[in-house]
Amino acid sequence: MKPEFTERVRAGIGEALYRAREGGTADDDTQTIQAAVDLLDAYQVIPDLLKNSSEGQRSPEAVEEHLARITAVLAANRRLFMAVLYSPLVVVDKVNTRHGGHLDRRPQWIAWCWTVEAAWRGVARLDGTAPTGFTPIELDILTPVAARQRFLALAEAYRTRDDAPADSPADATDRVFGTGTPHLFAARSIEARWIWKDILDHVESHPVLGQATPGELEREINLLLFDQGRPGAVLGMSTKRLNTLAQGKRSRVLSNGDRGIVRDVAERHLLPRFQIMDTLRSALATAQHPRCSRVTAAAVVLAVFAALALVIAALRWKEIGGVSAFVLAASAAAACYLLGGAGIVAHGREWALPWLLRMPAASAIGLFMLTAMHPSWWRAAFPKQWLETVSPGSAPPDVSLSPAWAACLLAVAAYVYLLVTARNHGLGWGSAPLRAVVVWLVGGCHALLISLLGLVWIVPVFSEDGALLYQGWTAHSASAVTTLAQATAWCLTAGVFSQILWDDQPITAPLTHTRWHKDR
Repeated sequence: MKPEFTERVRAGIGEALYRAREGGTADDDTQTIQAAVDLLDAYQVIPDLLKNSSEGQRSPEAVEEHLARITAVLAANRRLFMAVLYSPLVVVDKVNTRHGGHLDRRPQWIAWCWTVEAAWRGVARLDGTAPTGFTPIELDILTPVAARQRFLALAEAYRTRDDAPADSPADATDRVFGTGTPHLFAARSIEARWIWKDILDHVESHPVLGQATPGELEREINLLLFDQGRPGAVLGMSTKRLNTLAQGKRSRVLSNGDRGIVRDVAERHLLPRFQIMDTLRSALATAQHPRCSRVTAAAVVLAVFAALALVIAALRWKEIGGVSAFVLAASAAAACYLLGGAGIVAHGREWALPWLLRMPAASAIGLFMLTAMHPSWWRAAFPKQWLETVSPGSAPPDVSLSPAWAACLLAVAAYVYLLVTARNHGLGWGSAPLRAVVVWLVGGCHALLISLLGLVWIVPVFSEDGALLYQGWTAHSASAVTTLAQATAWCLTAGVFSQILWDDQPITAPLTHTRWHKDR
């Protein structure tokens, strides 16, 4: 038995499925399968599939007869069906033992594929096949188990390996369901991925998945999305990718269907779980021009750092090159959003996912509120002597909480909201605080950029005493930075708490409103 097959089945929610199983153990499965002589006999032809034997033995019709035979044997015995459903690799091991343990990776993988395909046909009741002793409700409950086993087996052919073995499953995809049927294998494997993804999209609707921990579910998503079952290269599933792998080459070929899977998984699983870095990695990998998309993303990040550096520089230099440091910072903020807009136009909606564009939109609402507020909110940050000099009677009364502390209080409130949201989305207590910090920082950057644009160019024009605010920015840089911190904290909090207005969507949801898939 190839160890990578076992590791794949045990990874993710594999152990959780065994915990949720009622009746039967791994040892019981082994004994039941070992005694099923009729079942094991049906696999005797597998080694011939990879040999130059007669076309009749390797034709799609002949393979279909063997699959129908395996399905019938399983359907006739409830205990055997359950054993094969939960322990398909035991069948592979016993088939290998029958051949003296000399089967290489390809025939073992074909046996695995045949086993899970037969089990799936029984659970799904395809072609009128219904296992004996099961009610329809029982089969519906077992559907996630069969769907997962089928996806893992068929997807194995698309996964790359560091050792580039000569007996890669990709070499056998034109034989697994009969000679000359790579298109059939590709269709079934893609179907298996969509079925399993749909089940994971509604994980709380399936009792058999109820034992899975948040960490196990996330690792299962990684198996669905990534080539090696962990964050990294995206798993592509297409005939073109199979052809590349069969030639012994590494393949990063992604079809439009692969991109759709990535987009859907990111929207439904990665973003609600605050997995921003994984979303970014997936978005860059699925861009039509990956290298160009990375350059664009780097330019956006550099513009953010430039804006932040110019704000810090304003504490020491009021002007840089004869231009106000705050004006330069606002220009960098504008450049950031212009570059981001160009990136979305050039690279598509997947590229936009990790930037959390609902947050700047909501922060802009906070800026509108600041513009309409009484100017005492920003006057509190400036020296009273200066305010009385330029506008007698404009100095606000003393308050118990300084502007800096008020900004900190708002920022903490926003973080607490994000932390509670993360926990309510099922994140573990260990990962929730850090991921909430990441979302908080992204939201804080958006709030800072929106506040810069607003306080430099919008508020002075539309707000009461806006001209006085502009004078203060040029005369008292430290007070101006405090005002910017106030505005940033306010916009961040407004952006975070506005999530209640779209209660059916998480705060990390993409800025889209229309979907073209059916409601399930």
